Amino acid sequence: MRLLIAGTMVLKIRRIKYRDKLCTSNKQKFAERYGDLFCSSIAWDIKAAEHGAAYLMKLIFKYFSESVVEHVFVRDDHVGFKCSLPEDYNDPFELFLGVDLEQGSDLLATYSEVVQEIPSLLTTCFSKSPVVTPMWAHYGNNHKGFVIGFDVAELQEVFPDLLVREISYRDRPSETLVSFAEMAAHRKKPRDAMALRNAVLYQAYFSKYLEWSYEQEVRAVNFEDYAEDVSGHKILYVPKRCVAAVISGANSSPQTRDALQEAAQELCADFFVGKIGHSYPTPYLITGAGGGRVFADGEIVPPIAECAECAEPLRDKRDLCPWCSIDDAQRLEAASNNPFRILDHFGLLEEYVEGYPAGPRKPYK
Repeated sequence: MRLLIAGTMVLKIRRIKYRDKLCTSNKQKFAERYGDLFCSSIAWDIKAAEHGAAYLMKLIFKYFSESVVEHVFVRDDHVGFKCSLPEDYNDPFELFLGVDLEQGSDLLATYSEVVQEIPSLLTTCFSKSPVVTPMWAHYGNNHKGFVIGFDVAELQEVFPDLLVREISYRDRPSETLVSFAEMAAHRKKPRDAMALRNAVLYQAYFSKYLEWSYEQEVRAVNFEDYAEDVSGHKILYVPKRCVAAVISGANSSPQTRDALQEAAQELCADFFVGKIGHSYPTPYLITGAGGGRVFADGEIVPPIAECAECAEPLRDKRDLCPWCSIDDAQRLEAASNNPFRILDHFGLLEEYVEGYPAGPRKPYK
């Protein structure tokens, strides 16, 4: 196992009895009970219950603008994307949740002395979902871009030292940080100091403030041994075995869709086109054959049902979506009761609209 100390990687001699004899499922149960330190190649002490562990996620998704299509697929049988340092991210408060500033000054002094400075590590970000509308707006250029879905198990097998975890969204730092600082300050043991460093490093990289929770972020850290330097940028090239899906945005151009579909075929990945419906609350996906798909329980799956008229996915088992369920008799009744139609019939609609107050009415006395 390896440990990051002051930004450098050193070997950590630590062996867990019987660990190597455990099967995969037992390792997961072992990690759930004792913390995912035992299933991770980076010794960052943290309980798996506090952050989503990689083995609980099947797919993770990365959003791209359409302007980078040729760069992402430049290498045959691979997908390439940029890894960045925290100071280059769009959140100016990255790593802030690695310290609780409300703890006493004596504990802060211990923190400052033991931790000193949180190392800056190459990181990249994913999302748990490919249908987060703000993510499509911000990172997918208003649905003109694309999303790539990655198989987490394959990623971890190809890049065994990679630490992939869900972000924990908070309004304040984790209370466990104070506990680690108290132990380090009061017991003055080297193992407590190391535990504090590990906890701070983990919380700094895998916690963000609540206002970012819409991203449903999953973060991957520890690319130093894998990323390549390309024109001054650190690029990770992921082999096609890790690529599960390529999704073209609902507003993507025909040229972008064609390029993405060709790339998906070469990568042996599923190809979808995003669709904005009239009643389904999130973007849904259309297969190359025209079938509808939705994202549910961490997977891209067929919907529970589809509207018999417009083929839009339904959230429960019935024949029609809300809009298609309106029949002709209901439309006729709604039209006959429409006060605007009545005013228009008597030639009063235009006068009424022009005379309607622009601002709110004064309250009745």
